[in-house]
Amino acid sequence: MTLQGANALKNLSSRELRALIGIEVGMKNSQFVEIEEIARYAGYSAKQTSQNLKKCHKLNLVRRWTGHFTGYELTIHGYDTLALNALYERGDIISIGRQTGVGKESIVYFGLTPKDEEVILKFHRVGFTSFLHVKKKRRYTANKHHISELYSSRLSAETEYKWLKVANDSKLSVPKVYGKNRHVIVMELIDGVDLNKLSKIPDPGETFETILDFIDDAWNIGKFVHGDLSEHNIIMTHDAIPIIIDFPQSVSIEMVEAKVLLQRDIKNVLTYFDRKFGIKIDEKNVLSKVIRE
Repeated sequence: MTLQGANALKNLSSRELRALIGIEVGMKNSQFVEIEEIARYAGYSAKQTSQNLKKCHKLNLVRRWTGHFTGYELTIHGYDTLALNALYERGDIISIGRQTGVGKESIVYFGLTPKDEEVILKFHRVGFTSFLHVKKKRRYTANKHHISELYSSRLSAETEYKWLKVANDSKLSVPKVYGKNRHVIVMELIDGVDLNKLSKIPDPGETFETILDFIDDAWNIGKFVHGDLSEHNIIMTHDAIPIIIDFPQSVSIEMVEAKVLLQRDIKNVLTYFDRKFGIKIDEKNVLSKVIRE
């Protein structure tokens, strides 16, 4: 499956892209942005801007609302288009391929860098299924009003990118990040299989210890906690090395909820390895070792 925003980008002029950016800027203040305001941001007349938006509307990049005024908002496809255009222009990628995965709050595509490195593009999709639930759940939107799904997705990507960079700098077993724009992160392609999909692994005990070492190093070197660690976001490479993914819920160890999230991460890992491989270890001992109590 190809990305709709990627297909649309091939058919857009610079004027049409500027109109999309005009809507994006205007959406900081309201859900629907008037033509005159879009034109002011885009730098064209209202008439020209209206013409530019016709193709964007036809390609499903914008949504039009008509009431006491005519206004536009970006769809997720329009936001994808703007992010991809920026990544192309900055030289982070030269192409996007087929879809390789989908999660509750993201979709993932193959991509290629100018150095012919195969990467993945992770498009954050916060709130496109149950936004009210996610809005209540997410720390980064808890105290904000009138937040759009697009902005929530951008904040989610910013959080994940921030902690992936910290993990990279701390030499932890996570994908290398290459770049980010808006709600999209470009990162290393890990050749492997999700841990939860494997019926057996070569050395469960060693894998278990490696994952606990990651938790320890993230806390004591990176100064953060994953916040949602389980067998569902651990990839086993073909060399049987566990790589940790999915960091949008990570927080600094200075946060009030950090210890609770750490306990949950540890419990998730211990429960899985006990159930799957019969490895038993005391949760309190692991916790005290990590936080050095």
